[in-house]
Amino acid sequence: MKKDIFGYCIHKIQKIQSFPMKKRYQYILFCLLILIVYEVYLVVLYKYKDFQINSYLSYITTENEKIEESIEKKKERLAYVKTNAFLDKIAKTSQNKKNPGEEVIVLVTDEEVEEYKRIDTNKQMIGGVKQEASKTLGMTNGGKWIYYIFHIDTRNDEF
Repeated sequence: MKKDIFGYCIHKIQKIQSFPMKKRYQYILFCLLILIVYEVYLVVLYKYKDFQINSYLSYITTENEKIEESIEKKKERLAYVKTNAFLDKIAKTSQNKKNPGEEVIVLVTDEEVEEYKRIDTNKQMIGGVKQEASKTLGMTNGGKWIYYIFHIDTRNDEF
């Protein structure tokens, strides 16, 4: 592009040598002005590209730091999960296991004890939950359909 501008300017200068001196300086000044504008354009363009690259690099470095922190946390968690203490804790809590020679003591608050007592006495007094017999118990399949559609009990009726 620069060669085209310089070539154009030189061509114009050669053409205007026959013109008076004032015209020649005007063309030279015009060519220099075009050259300066083009150079300013290139500087602005490269600065903008440089700014974009720097902002992208800063974004990538912050993301890289976040990922490294996440990896470190996961490595620490993995190291903890592989320990015998963690495996022992999981076995005790989820599978109700205990180590040989250990005694299990369950700590319960007074409110929980009273609640459990009340639930147990209610079951003893009421006799537990009674299940109601099915309304269609002992019916034939056809009798059940008649009961569901027409709400007529056909167990006592005979056809």
